[in-house]
Amino acid sequence: MKIHYICDCCGEPIDTLELDDIDEVKLGFDCLSGDERRDMISFDAVANAMHVQSLCDICIEAMGLADPGYAPGGVRYIH
Repeated sequence: MKIHYICDCCGEPIDTLELDDIDEVKLGFDCLSGDERRDMISFDAVANAMHVQSLCDICIEAMGLADPGYAPGGVRYIH
């Protein structure tokens, strides 16, 4: 299955992975709530692909999220 990461902010492709087995723990999806999963992850059964909304490095910098120790309210970001 291909996993396409796309920036939720600017819409640019970040990366594509091709995996035989999807391990939610290794991908960090296990820490998402059901609502977060619905908002961030979509499936294309025809193309056998998953699309994941994330943030690219440029947008992370622009938002000031790259500052060491930045975690508003203790929230951790998947990236």
